[in-house]
Amino acid sequence: MAKNIDVNLINHIVNTYSDTILRIAYQYTQSIYDSQDIAQDVFLAIMKKDISALSEEKLKAYIIRATINKCNDFHRKKSRRKVISLEDAEPVFTPEEQNVLDEVNSLPEKYRNVIYLHYYEGYRVNEIAEILGAKPSTISSQLSRARAKLKDYLTEESYENL
Repeated sequence: MAKNIDVNLINHIVNTYSDTILRIAYQYTQSIYDSQDIAQDVFLAIMKKDISALSEEKLKAYIIRATINKCNDFHRKKSRRKVISLEDAEPVFTPEEQNVLDEVNSLPEKYRNVIYLHYYEGYRVNEIAEILGAKPSTISSQLSRARAKLKDYLTEESYENL
């Protein structure tokens, strides 16, 4: 661990970014418990780095990238953890949000990532490209395709509910 941990900075990160980290992790794992484990890993990783010189914008990008990396590590592990049903967990989203989230989660991972970063975190295409290490044109295409898939679903769903 770093020798001089800035407690105020860590408290700021926990208070400001806990929800973001949990939502990104949930998007990847579909489990609130695994999401919480990943969040803890992210906070531990942050404490080991000297991030005091980062601007708020760079800090947020760093935290999102660290969370995505921890999620990827989670999926690479050969031994799977004990699975607990989401029915046993407290609901995190309203029913309407859950319907949209379910459809977002049914998208391929590359589309889920760009949708989340754009709509939930408010990043622009160029910023998403930097975070994910891709070209802006690739991110723009993925965002456009993801929107089209979601539009088809949401339009179809609204007709079914009439």
